[in-house]
Amino acid sequence: MSLHAVVLAGGYGTRLLPFTRRTPKHLLPIGDEPVIAHQLHRLAAAGVESVVLATSYHADAFRPALGDGDAYGVRLRYSREEHPLGTGGALRHACGLLDLASDDDVLVLNGDLITEHDLGAQVAAHRAHRACAVRAGDAPPMLATIHGRAVPDASAYGLLHLDEAGRVTAFEEKPPSAPAGVVNAGTYVVSPALVDLVPVDAVVSLEREVFPEASERGGVFVNRDDAPFHDIGTPAALLAANLAWARERDLDAVDLRGVAGTPDAGAISGSLLLGGSRVAADAIVNGCIIGPGAVVGAGAVLEDCVIGDDAVVAPGVRARRVTLDVGERLGQEPHQRLEGSPAETAGPPGPKR
Repeated sequence: MSLHAVVLAGGYGTRLLPFTRRTPKHLLPIGDEPVIAHQLHRLAAAGVESVVLATSYHADAFRPALGDGDAYGVRLRYSREEHPLGTGGALRHACGLLDLASDDDVLVLNGDLITEHDLGAQVAAHRAHRACAVRAGDAPPMLATIHGRAVPDASAYGLLHLDEAGRVTAFEEKPPSAPAGVVNAGTYVVSPALVDLVPVDAVVSLEREVFPEASERGGVFVNRDDAPFHDIGTPAALLAANLAWARERDLDAVDLRGVAGTPDAGAISGSLLLGGSRVAADAIVNGCIIGPGAVVGAGAVLEDCVIGDDAVVAPGVRARRVTLDVGERLGQEPHQRLEGSPAETAGPPGPKR
């Protein structure tokens, strides 16, 4: 009985533009490591030895960044979809690299979600339900255990309908008017029998197709854990996750340029500065993400801005809630003032592949 993992990392990251034009969202940083590195550390701590990274968009970027997984305490392999197969199709494709026995388990994670819930407890719950099913003899086979979180308003989530035993009886995707409830939080433990429900090389959704079929067979349970999570699916959410990392270290910002504390640091607070970006010493940056290679000129004042790779903010510009795409320039006139729309807020937990 072995524990494996598949990390779903094939999504385009459209909501994270402009930062995903050149980099897959799963390799964007939270603090000093990529998002997916944090997941690999947690998988190793939960006893996972073998991990398959299911890739598609920017697939060639992962192996140079992560290697064979030795640095994280796991054996890391890569599956590549020539065209996106959805969460279910990606899982089936990735499991082709695993030699699964019938009593093995597979942890399935969405690659843009950092959760602090107890992975080991979720695996233990899955195995306990399976043992009960085996002892009962005529009970439905155990297929999946879904991490569930309680939320005050379930209308933006995948709502789980449960019986008294914690078995999922129905899935309701983003109900228009839902009260508080338990929702799908995007981490699963699945049995090989669940993987077998997915056709080979087909575009299939776990959440909309496979899990509802499995629940009809009585083989899907929920593991409740309301621990904190970070979904990095938008610039606002990526910044929030980084600032949470910074607060744990008594920092005001996450500066990955390697120049913090030098005359080139600028007046920076509540922001994420990616490697290779440059901020003039007298610039003020608050609540922003500054992309790789971007330049913020002398005397510029930025608040709640998203500055893409290699973009340029001219000297003296004052801007609030402005987004620059890759290579764009802000401010053709000296001391120009600009204001954009409010930044997009963080999305709900769970799958957005």
